[in-house]
Amino acid sequence: MYAMPRSIVLSLLLVLLSAFLSPGDARAQAGGWRQRDTATFTILYTLDEQAEADRYADFIDTIYDEVSTAFSYRAPPPLTLRLYPTSNDYYQANPAARNVPGIVAHADFRRRELVVIVERTRQQTDEEVRNNVRHELTHIVAADLSENRLNTGFQEGVAQYLERPAPELESKIAALRQAADQGRLLPWSAFDDRDAIYAAPEVSYPESLSAVAFLVDRDGFAKLREFLTVSARSSGYRSALERAYGMSVTDLEAEWLQWLPGYLSGGYKISALDSYDLSYARGLLEQGNYPAAASELDQAIGWIARHADTQPLEVAAEAERLKAQAEEGMRATQIAEDARKALESGDYERARQLIGQARLSFGRIGDTRQDVALDVYEQRVLRGVAASERLIQANELARSLRYPQARATADLAAQEFAALGDQLRLTNALALRQSLDSRQRLAGALLMVAGLAGALLSLIGRFFQRPAEVW
Repeated sequence: MYAMPRSIVLSLLLVLLSAFLSPGDARAQAGGWRQRDTATFTILYTLDEQAEADRYADFIDTIYDEVSTAFSYRAPPPLTLRLYPTSNDYYQANPAARNVPGIVAHADFRRRELVVIVERTRQQTDEEVRNNVRHELTHIVAADLSENRLNTGFQEGVAQYLERPAPELESKIAALRQAADQGRLLPWSAFDDRDAIYAAPEVSYPESLSAVAFLVDRDGFAKLREFLTVSARSSGYRSALERAYGMSVTDLEAEWLQWLPGYLSGGYKISALDSYDLSYARGLLEQGNYPAAASELDQAIGWIARHADTQPLEVAAEAERLKAQAEEGMRATQIAEDARKALESGDYERARQLIGQARLSFGRIGDTRQDVALDVYEQRVLRGVAASERLIQANELARSLRYPQARATADLAAQEFAALGDQLRLTNALALRQSLDSRQRLAGALLMVAGLAGALLSLIGRFFQRPAEVW
């Protein structure tokens, strides 16, 4: 591994190991090593590193199980973890390593041994210390599955992918972003060149991680494992990739370049080995932003399906449940909107039905935020229905020629329709009121004419009336 802020953890391939490690060096150290066995590892340490050996013993079997589960492969014993107290102790056993700065740990495929320089882990977080072991154990697993034929670039990419999120990841991504902006990305063909990989680790390491992340995001972790096993029977990485992924390396690399901006802008935070984080979708649901939640969950469900080999069934089930909730929320919101439109058009009976449906739909997902709005809609429905009934009553009064009462009732209805914004019924109420006014004026005129006619007839009658006889 390397220092970008931390040191390079070199996956020392067999040729490099021959230079670094010699049987004679190991024998010379033999007398000073103490041994502690766990279920899966033998931990070799010096007397002064008893506490450090205990620390590694607490988590190394768990990490072995993590890596084994991810690859569906358990690296066979013997497996050794050797803890060198200082850099000088390490250099005494590996003189050639003095020429490779920044080593914190390495994996010896031949001896099936992980090596950690304890002195150089002092500034690391607990997760970074664990990542040293994850990284190096993954090198051994990848070497086993590919029969030592996986090239250096993909070895480093796969080993980094098995690490858990730690502070150094942000530094890697920043370096990769800068390399992409400056046009310094390596072609995938450089992954075959060990010297090119280790000469520019600030670019090669995060780039190889992104290439592996791309392959996993594209087709799942199981397909990546297939690529490793196919590598054992292939002439090189190009042949292995083409056989595993069914397309040329040129096309895959071009697709990776198109995918890379999304990875750099936040996609790097998602790993197929982690349970998909549904908290963002939950937050959108809690806010009542159902369309955005549905869109997020569509992507989540697709991603989980692509990584079904590593995603827990309960995560997939929860994503489906949240998607159903988002869809119910969208339906409820649409029903409430239809109720509002029905109110605006004065269709109070339909609005009443839709409000009831919306309440049921929101209730199924426990969303009470719309209760106030639905209460307002319901009050408007009641007012609209009452005003409509007044208008009907006004018409009935008019038919019975009770014009003053009819006009007063129509006037009340008109005032309510105006307040509700019901223009159609307001127009009807005003028309009735105008009609009643006309009828009242006509009735008044007729009464006046009738009165005048009566008075005239009375005068005429008196004119022709015989004088009364005097007895």
